[in-house]
Amino acid sequence: MHAPHNPPYLISPRYLAGPDENATTAVAAQLLHSSWSSGPYGQGTVYSHHAPSCLLEAVHIPTTGDRPCPADGWEFTARPAPGAAYAWLVHFDQATPPELIAAFTGALTAADEDCANGDGPRCLATPGPPEEATGPLEAAGWIRDLAQYECAWYGPGQQAVVVTPLAPDEYGNGAASWLFAARRAIDNIALWYATAHPDTPTYLIHALCTALADPAPVPRQQRPGPEVGALTISRP
Repeated sequence: MHAPHNPPYLISPRYLAGPDENATTAVAAQLLHSSWSSGPYGQGTVYSHHAPSCLLEAVHIPTTGDRPCPADGWEFTARPAPGAAYAWLVHFDQATPPELIAAFTGALTAADEDCANGDGPRCLATPGPPEEATGPLEAAGWIRDLAQYECAWYGPGQQAVVVTPLAPDEYGNGAASWLFAARRAIDNIALWYATAHPDTPTYLIHALCTALADPAPVPRQQRPGPEVGALTISRP
């Protein structure tokens, strides 16, 4: 006899749902389905795709042992040519809900089909104003907090935040990276975080913001602990 199958929990908001091994595997499958090649990279895997005038790479380093390393997770880069410095870099830590990574990956692989245009490859497009990317957050009712050198968007309950780069700071340094993160309800300990270079194309950040603000629940086999915060949980 087969053991009864337990349907997954459906959890929202998705930015508090936590990681999921099956969904992480689906991200890798998404890249391979889009004709990206793969190979070993230390303890992880590197995926690459040669788009017109642009080399795209994704490195996945799984967490081994009980203590995650800051390098664990997914890292995406774009370069104008092999061996060139990256034009932008996006990093998701190992605890990032994989639906967010999948949304980013989906936008990146979809752009492969029409990467070349009159202004060069879309994956190397010059980003527009940050508000072009954060429109989904505003539409979902996130709260905007504007400071001199950055702008922060807070989700309901202020457990999730998106910090946008605005301008060089008072010391003349370049604009800071985008920051995406969520914290536990009982303290300020981060549940997960992601960063994106300020030159990351707008359409990729827009896809990430859209996924972050999406109210649709996501499936998980385990319920997050009570320290995570208020969740809506159901089972089919």
